[in-house]
Amino acid sequence: MNRPDDARSLLSFYRFVYAAGSAVSILAVALGLWAGANRSSPLILAGTAAVFGLLLVIVTRRLREFRSRRHLPGPKPSFFLGNLGDLLAHGHGGRHEALHALHATYGPVVRLHLPWGTAPLVSLSYVSPNLHRKELDSLRRADGTVLSRSLMGMAGGSLHRSHRRVLSPALTTRSVTQRSDVLKGVSIRYVEKWKGAGERYDGLQADLRDWSVNCLSEFLCGEDWEEPADLPRYHRALAAVEEEVSFRAFHPFFVRWIFPRRRRRVRAAYREVAAVLGAALHRRALRVPAGCPAHGRPDDPLDRVSRAPWSAKDRVEEMMSLVLGGADPMSYVLSQALVMLSLDPHVQEKARKSAAAGEDAQPYIRSIVHETLRLFPPVPFSAKFSTERAVEEHGMSIPPGTSIMWMKNEVGRNPDVFHEADRFDPDRFDAGSDTLNSFLPFGAGPRHCVGNRLAEQQCAVLIAAILKNFDIVPVENVQVHFHSTISVVPSAVPVRLVVR
Repeated sequence: MNRPDDARSLLSFYRFVYAAGSAVSILAVALGLWAGANRSSPLILAGTAAVFGLLLVIVTRRLREFRSRRHLPGPKPSFFLGNLGDLLAHGHGGRHEALHALHATYGPVVRLHLPWGTAPLVSLSYVSPNLHRKELDSLRRADGTVLSRSLMGMAGGSLHRSHRRVLSPALTTRSVTQRSDVLKGVSIRYVEKWKGAGERYDGLQADLRDWSVNCLSEFLCGEDWEEPADLPRYHRALAAVEEEVSFRAFHPFFVRWIFPRRRRRVRAAYREVAAVLGAALHRRALRVPAGCPAHGRPDDPLDRVSRAPWSAKDRVEEMMSLVLGGADPMSYVLSQALVMLSLDPHVQEKARKSAAAGEDAQPYIRSIVHETLRLFPPVPFSAKFSTERAVEEHGMSIPPGTSIMWMKNEVGRNPDVFHEADRFDPDRFDAGSDTLNSFLPFGAGPRHCVGNRLAEQQCAVLIAAILKNFDIVPVENVQVHFHSTISVVPSAVPVRLVVR
């Protein structure tokens, strides 16, 4: 599925499904007309006319979609699949590469039509002020098919606001800083493991993912987090849910039903993750009974979720969305930060001195995190959506009903925004001229990532711990492959940690 050849086979299958569906519909109309005429049945004729009218409306809407956006630059779409072939030119996991090539050809605004039945999109290679508009909701169509009861999957509105109000107080800068010892404790465990592993240790990539899951989960769940006995299996379940959400985001609407094997796999993965997090909620309920004055309540996200007036499904899915939203993205940021530090001894030494100086010097470590996010955004693209208002970009009107996506890889390396955009330079953030608002790694508007402060602190804590204990040395002749689902996942981390 991730190779171009697999994508081409899939596109051929989709064309067949669309063509077969269209042929069956046309045949049904023809048979209905014949039967109605021969039997003089007004009922059959009326039913046939209704089906024909529905087909005509659907086709007309598709043609209107093409006409209303033809003034926008982009590749020519096909009727059934739109520009899905252009998006999958490098395979499903290489959509960020395909979008990079499209922006190189068509400029900062690229129009793309998705398969018939899915809203078209416009990809931007810059941060537009429109992305902060409150009336533009985040596009959650695919997320909502898997995690419909969470911030990750629900549409904007009163329910979304109530969920966010519950979680936000536990994820502010102050709250994260107060519980930073949890992050340090997990990070130290892995540092001690790497000290005894030897310089030829090749499990760093797997360890970073373990660290990310455990760090995030211990912060979210406190004492009630228990690491699954089979952690790799838990990772596979998380990855399967991510993969399915990513797959449904760009592929035809019917993929939810025509691939029963995929459907069974994501259901099993959902149950696996839900069981682990549901058990944490159950342990909290037993350990700290609601309304019992003898038990002081922990100040963590799990406790806020467990006390929220939600259903059990809502609670579990919200915890799932927090873990899924941070596990792979933060391990990717760490892996790329280590690679960049290994390639720049000057930055590495400056960061080491900053880490050794204590808490007051941590802003430079945080600048390293921000610079890594700029060059290597773990979630390559995010999208906004408005059903009612047109949006203007570069003097062109984008009709309502269009998803507006910003391509973070392109935004972060835009030379019109960043001086020497391809150079790793954490000092650009110290100068105060560049900020996260220049490239929006955590989203924009009222639906920006609720866990952004936790993500930054989590990464900064481990980077500081590594710098205090190791020299980070590059490893040559290691091929690294990148696969993109919701986030980017590298196949390896080409560095060695040499004990100081």
